[in-house]
Amino acid sequence: MPNTRLNITIPTPIVDDIKALYGQRGLSQFLEEAAREKLDSVKMKAYKCLIEGYQSTAEDTKEVLKKFEAAVTEKRDV
Repeated sequence: MPNTRLNITIPTPIVDDIKALYGQRGLSQFLEEAAREKLDSVKMKAYKCLIEGYQSTAEDTKEVLKKFEAAVTEKRDV
C-alpha cells in the first residue's frame, strides 16, 4: 500500500513517551496502528448505529412492504 508523508503537530510529551517505548523509528508505526484502531472504533460505532436504525424501523418497513405486495399482486382488469 502506498504511503503519504505528513507534517503533523503532536504535543512533545506524547512524542517523547512514544519514542521512549518504541524508539525513533517506531513512531510512524505506532501512529499508524493508533490511527487504525481509532478508525476501526469509529466505523464500528457508525455500523452499530445503522444496524440499530434499521432494526428500529423493521416493523414499519414490513408493514409498508405488505401493502406494496398486495398492490402488486392484486389482479386487475385491463
